[in-house]
Amino acid sequence: MNPFQRQLSLVGTLADLPRIANFIAEACAALGLAPAARFDLQLAVEEACCNVIEHAYEGAGGALKVRIETCDEDVVITIQDRGKPFDPTAIPEPDIDAPLDERPIGGLGLYLMQRLMDEVAFTFSPEGGNTLVMTKHEVLASADPPQATEEGRDGSPAAGNDL
Repeated sequence: MNPFQRQLSLVGTLADLPRIANFIAEACAALGLAPAARFDLQLAVEEACCNVIEHAYEGAGGALKVRIETCDEDVVITIQDRGKPFDPTAIPEPDIDAPLDERPIGGLGLYLMQRLMDEVAFTFSPEGGNTLVMTKHEVLASADPPQATEEGRDGSPAAGNDL
C-alpha cells in the first residue's frame, strides 16, 4: 500500500470540531478502516482537539494542525498547537471506579486517548509548540483497499485542497 497522508490546518475553535471530525472520517473511509478503528481514531482526535481548544487556548481558539498518515500497517495522527505547554504527567489518573455522582466533570480526555490508541506521546518545544502523536497499530492489515479518488491513489490532496 502506498503511504497516505492528509493534513488539516485551521484556527481551531469549538465550532471547528465537526470539520475536524469530518476530516478524520473521510480519511478513515479512504483508508477502508474497520468501524471499530474509525471510532477509536475519531474519538481520540475529538478529545485531543477539544482539550487543545479548551485548555491550551482557553476557549479562544488558535493555530491547530491535524495530520493523519500511514506507516506500514499503522495509522499515525499528529496534532500540533501553539497554546500553553501541556505536561501529561501533571494530569492525575481518573478514578473510574468512583460512583458517578462523586466524579468530577471532565478529566477523561487523556485517559480515553490512552485507552483508544496504542501509543500516545506528547512533546513541547518553544519553537514548535505542543505536539501530540497518537498511533493505532496494525489497523491497515484488515482494511479494505482504498479506492482511487480525485485526491489520487496515494490519498494526497488535490492541488488547492486544504485536506
